Amino acid sequence: MTLLSKYRRWIGLLVYPFFMLFTFLTASGQHSGRNPLLNLEFEKTRTATANSDLPMDLYYANLADILELILEESESRFKELKSNESIRLKALDRLENSSPWVPFVQAEIKLQWAFVNFKYGNEWDAFWGLRSAYRSAKKNNTKYPNFEPNKRTLGLLNIIFGNVPSKNQWLMNLFGLRGDVLTGLTQLASIGDQYPELVTESKLILGMTNAYLLEDFGKAVAFISDDIPDNLPLFQYVKSLVYSKAHKSIFARDLLLKSVKRFPIHNYLIAETYFQAGEYQIAIDHYQKFLGSFNGKSYIKDTYLKLSISYGLTGELEAYKECLNKSRTEGDNYSEVDKNAAKIAKTLDSQNPTSLRIRFAIDGGYYQEADSLITILDKKKDLSEYEKLELTYRKARLNHLQSKSQDAQKYYREVIDNAELIEETYYGPNSFLQLGYIMRDEGDIDSAKMYFNEVLSFRKHPYKSSLDSKAKIALKRLDQQDD
Repeated sequence: MTLLSKYRRWIGLLVYPFFMLFTFLTASGQHSGRNPLLNLEFEKTRTATANSDLPMDLYYANLADILELILEESESRFKELKSNESIRLKALDRLENSSPWVPFVQAEIKLQWAFVNFKYGNEWDAFWGLRSAYRSAKKNNTKYPNFEPNKRTLGLLNIIFGNVPSKNQWLMNLFGLRGDVLTGLTQLASIGDQYPELVTESKLILGMTNAYLLEDFGKAVAFISDDIPDNLPLFQYVKSLVYSKAHKSIFARDLLLKSVKRFPIHNYLIAETYFQAGEYQIAIDHYQKFLGSFNGKSYIKDTYLKLSISYGLTGELEAYKECLNKSRTEGDNYSEVDKNAAKIAKTLDSQNPTSLRIRFAIDGGYYQEADSLITILDKKKDLSEYEKLELTYRKARLNHLQSKSQDAQKYYREVIDNAELIEETYYGPNSFLQLGYIMRDEGDIDSAKMYFNEVLSFRKHPYKSSLDSKAKIALKRLDQQDD
């Protein structure tokens, strides 16, 4: 168990953004349990599917449990609902297995509970659930190779397992779990129109993948914009995640604010958009609402960090100190967001507040505000060499995201030339990664490969696993183009 607990962290960093992607609706046509689930009405979904052992009724009932546990993150509710997995699997075992939907639903239930078990700290159950789901999905695909939903399950598993850091692959091999990101993308993109709900779901997964793993933000937004409605809370929530990652926080805020069904996480995500925009009092209000209604541990470190920064920038020093201390001591750091917050909180007292504002403005896509702050900071004469180089990195990111390729390249190369000053940060390796993307897009494949390989040469920095994964995926895509 100690061994498995050690790897809960990277599982969390890898798949927490994708939790929602296990919960979409893959059955064709209308169903009494489908509409309440799209509206995030869990009790109504369970009522609509009660006293039935039909595969899709069991599927929707399970999704109601999973979504509730993900969005609410309640330990007490987890204890009440966790026995439902075995109850539903036993009900499926009693059915005549003459339809591909029976083993499909079996695999999905195991998969969904595996990741919920990771989220709630049951590592052993989670790994065995992943293994069982993977084996069930492969077996179903062998028996029914033309059954399109198999591509959805296997495509997503390929993306997740294929993105596991090299140093952890031995553990995946131990459990018989193997995947390939590019294969997964191909599987998702090849799903036919005979399953319209499945096509919608696959577009959302591809949107998330392009935003979180491939950093192709234009393609990510295109996937979630095509024929996917904005008037259903479940779709609104997932689309807001993609917009946020794609540096379009204002679009994410619009979707979140108009949702008729909100959970504590909505307040956190809304707060983020105001924080990035520099509207600190509104951000504080939403962060406090999140803390007041949320019973879990995810995003707690990050929320207290952002509250601390907000209070500091508005001159409330006592509140600044109190929230900074809580950011260091409360919550966990299994998600990348909280891991990053923990790192910033260690040295927040010594960080340049204007540099922080620039960073978060760029994250949210508030480029005009970021540009104004860069101009202000550029005029200061007393910046340290580290602060100057950090500012150069922010200039590179801002120009790159605004499609000013030549200026971005100039600043990225300046960062690389002085990488010894920032050895423990991600500025160097990410500059190589971004230069690789630029060279690839300009058709200079040899230079792109060189830059991507340089990413892998860095031995220690806060985002090594995620940046290495992105570089490896990019290299593999280029190698496939050469074949």
